[in-house]
Amino acid sequence: MWDNEASKNVSRRERQVLEIVMRRGTATAREIEEDMPDAPTYSAVRSILRLLIEKELLVKSLNGRTDEYTLTMPAEKARVKALHLMVRNFFSNSVGAAAMALLGDRKSKLSKEDADQLMKLIQEAREK
Repeated sequence: MWDNEASKNVSRRERQVLEIVMRRGTATAREIEEDMPDAPTYSAVRSILRLLIEKELLVKSLNGRTDEYTLTMPAEKARVKALHLMVRNFFSNSVGAAAMALLGDRKSKLSKEDADQLMKLIQEAREK
């Protein structure tokens, strides 16, 4: 998810935990357990959290008597880094191919504001 070596070796369960924390912003082990599909035991969730802290992908803080987990960087920055990795890995580093895959899907709908913003960004990218 991130640029460090540890992020390249993230298991499916670790990725699920990261996605939950990213979506929630801050989460407890119990909340993560509740949100996980086919959730493992609470102890297994805590073990996954410990591994993600060791990989420096999550940080733990104490809120009262409850441990809370957050990303080591702002969620927006993590999303952008994850998207860049996906573009590199699945679209041969072609931003255009990734955008066309998303926009070519008949289920995709853009608001006028989103379309205008995309057109502006495309124009800026052409001028670089």
